[in-house]
Amino acid sequence: MLGVQLRTLHFAVGLGGAAAFVVSGLMRAGFPDLHVSSEVLRYLSRSNHVYILLASLVNIALGVHLSVAAPGWRTAALRAGSLLALAAPVILCFAYFLEASVPTPQRVLTLFGVATVTAGIALHVLGGVQR
Repeated sequence: MLGVQLRTLHFAVGLGGAAAFVVSGLMRAGFPDLHVSSEVLRYLSRSNHVYILLASLVNIALGVHLSVAAPGWRTAALRAGSLLALAAPVILCFAYFLEASVPTPQRVLTLFGVATVTAGIALHVLGGVQR
């Protein structure tokens, strides 16, 4: 039962993140002069925008292909990975709005969001490896 609910949650979060990706792209298209003065801001905004899509597609894939492992450490790894993967699009959406307009290499939320989705997938790989 939990596996079906988790798959549905991953799929819903992935679709919501994909919608956020589209909306943030439309917002940027609505303000074409926003990044004209700075190439750096344009690239920072674009990279954060793509990270939202990355985390959303990961969740959609987990929503389609997530399988439940036998009880034990593998299940714990899959659940922890799912929590991280589910958090990543939310973190990266905040990063898009808070950090993309600041021309600095210290983008803590962006780094945390990308590390979160990476760790989530690593835990899914670890939990999904057969004995």
